[in-house]
Amino acid sequence: MNIIQISSPKSGSYWLHTILLQILHKKDMPVSSFIQKQEEYQEVKDLDLSFKGQAEVDMIDIEGDGCYYRISSIVRNKLQDPVSYAKSTSLAWTHSTLCNRSFEIFPLFDKKICIVRDPRDRALSSAKFAFTPYMQKQYPSSYATPEDFFEAEYDRLLDQWVWFTGNYLLKKEELDIHFVFYERLLHDFDDELDAILNYLGISLSENERKEIAEAVTFDNMKEKSPGHLQKGKYRKWEKQLSEAEKQLAIDKAGGLLNWLNYPLTSNDKNLLPGIPENLPKQELREILENMNWHVLYEE
Repeated sequence: MNIIQISSPKSGSYWLHTILLQILHKKDMPVSSFIQKQEEYQEVKDLDLSFKGQAEVDMIDIEGDGCYYRISSIVRNKLQDPVSYAKSTSLAWTHSTLCNRSFEIFPLFDKKICIVRDPRDRALSSAKFAFTPYMQKQYPSSYATPEDFFEAEYDRLLDQWVWFTGNYLLKKEELDIHFVFYERLLHDFDDELDAILNYLGISLSENERKEIAEAVTFDNMKEKSPGHLQKGKYRKWEKQLSEAEKQLAIDKAGGLLNWLNYPLTSNDKNLLPGIPENLPKQELREILENMNWHVLYEE
């Protein structure tokens, strides 16, 4: 089995990657890697990156002009043979938005899993993460403070979330994508883990499930990668955003937030996200068409 995980940055990507690796290890399934066989890996494997083992991750950029394998900002090379790449990795990771080449690459993987996070919390997390030592070294920001970053990028990050998430939702059935929600992992890890296992067609014992849950607790993961993880909470936006910033999220992303059962205001209590049985795809398609970002992938 090979898996590709899909996420916009700061959506719980590292958490999902660790969970999937734990599942494969518990099942004693072979875990193969493309990047670890490349010469560049030997040159950078011992560098102090964002999280422990980052250089070992098969990160792939899927773009209109081709695919690229990379390690952080240090290594990025054109992938000449995507078919061989997919056969040589058990678990790939992409932050790429859906594009025409996605329809060539995704079928090369047996399973596709996309993690989604509330865009308001994601934007707050992105602003803080931009000023970690790792990011300042590898992706230095032009902004003076996290607050400056947030003020300048919040609008764009909301648009990006709608475009990224909306396009993958429209192609959920065609590409056989399983969606995981960051907030559900925090609130009811066992149920979300069961859903992942069911999608993968993997059975684990109750004890194995408990061991995975313990291994990927926020405290245990933060101890291993303190520079990558922050607080591991959700609905931070309620206290940290101004009323104008909250309204901007509704104006920009309110339709998709509502369809996925995210709270629109602080008065919406006890809501957890999920995909409705009848996602209003025509309405979503119209929203994406009006954004006019790149290309809307018609069904």
